[in-house]
Amino acid sequence: MGNLADSVEPSVACGLPAGANVLIACSGGRDSVALAAAAVRLKVGCAIGHVDHGLRPESASEVERVRDLAVRLGVGFYLKKIHNLSLNQEGLEAAARTARYSALADLAREASATAVATAHTRTDQAETLLLRLFRGAGPGALAGVRRRRALAPGIELVRPLLGIPRAATEAYCRVHGLEWTDDPHNSDPVRARARVRALWPRLLELNPRLEETLAGAAELFAEEDELLNALAQRGAHLHPALQRRALLSAANDAGLRPERHHLETMLRLLERGEGAVDLPGGNAVVKFERRRPPHPRPAEVAVPAPGRYLWGSRVLEVKGSAGGGVEVDLTEAPFPWTLRARRPGDRFRPGGGRTKKVADLLIDARIPRDLRDELALLADANGRVFWVEGLRPAAACRNGGLSFRLLPEMKPSDGPLPSRRRHESRSATMDPRTDEEPR
Repeated sequence: MGNLADSVEPSVACGLPAGANVLIACSGGRDSVALAAAAVRLKVGCAIGHVDHGLRPESASEVERVRDLAVRLGVGFYLKKIHNLSLNQEGLEAAARTARYSALADLAREASATAVATAHTRTDQAETLLLRLFRGAGPGALAGVRRRRALAPGIELVRPLLGIPRAATEAYCRVHGLEWTDDPHNSDPVRARARVRALWPRLLELNPRLEETLAGAAELFAEEDELLNALAQRGAHLHPALQRRALLSAANDAGLRPERHHLETMLRLLERGEGAVDLPGGNAVVKFERRRPPHPRPAEVAVPAPGRYLWGSRVLEVKGSAGGGVEVDLTEAPFPWTLRARRPGDRFRPGGGRTKKVADLLIDARIPRDLRDELALLADANGRVFWVEGLRPAAACRNGGLSFRLLPEMKPSDGPLPSRRRHESRSATMDPRTDEEPR
């Protein structure tokens, strides 16, 4: 037991980002209890976050156990309760997982944490890969649980225990006198993962090191997945493997989750040049169309005051009076503004809506993927995005003392512009429709 327990703290020390303030996601199970205790013993700046899905009667008592653990460890405790869980076509478990990670991002912001650590172990990784193989998963899914990924802008998701077995966290809890809660779902035969765990002793007869073997395979798949993603951006038409990767990436961007047989169907349709196929994750239909080459992105343009500003081949006209375009309240969106294209991680709250990633909002608005990088947006002096072309303006765009409009082309009659902006190349020529509601 001692040797197994000894592996926990080195894994946590290596797996957590140095110097970061970390939110430990703790369900109260042995893995997350061990992770929280190890982080505190290593003097990591951390707090404990717990998400209550409210799916079981005992969830309230589990909240109190995790709260007591935080008190015992001397760290902050943050709680998020999920009400009215929104089910999707992938079922309760997938819906709960999506809501849980969204809640953890909220808790991280509340705790001023730049990283969220979950307690997935090597055992979880092996089970995940096996389940995905049984299901006939596509290439990206075989990479299993990733060691780290972006959770939200400015927040990283890390899994420091991914290299050690579940037995190590149990041994650590026993050595340090830590109590934990066993989730009854883990042994519920209705769940596929529980059935895999019941079969595990028989599978070990085929390979006593099966857990290590499967986890190692997942790590190799993850490296290959990263390489294929990079290559697919440059030449997805050159090889079937890259074609699959490009199709998978496009489908994932649209919130769809194709599996291997869906990808093969899409490849056949791609060879034919046209077609459509229903994919899981929604009622969407993927259509294949020939894309035009992307326009180069114009450089960012500072907008310090009313005036006329060239952005690629287009002109932003800002007037010091209301009317003739989108009105802006300068107390809500102060100068200087920045006129630019979207960046990864940009977030925006359209009028009457919720704050979401700009990429997701453009998908929801059904704006074609090859047009999204050509759309303009405006950010205020604090870096907050208050207007995105093609989306409903933010609350700052109302009852303002000035107005703006983005013209599709600069005309000779428009008059001179500042000379420092004349050299920029042509870009998008799409009608911005800035003076009406998005359609």
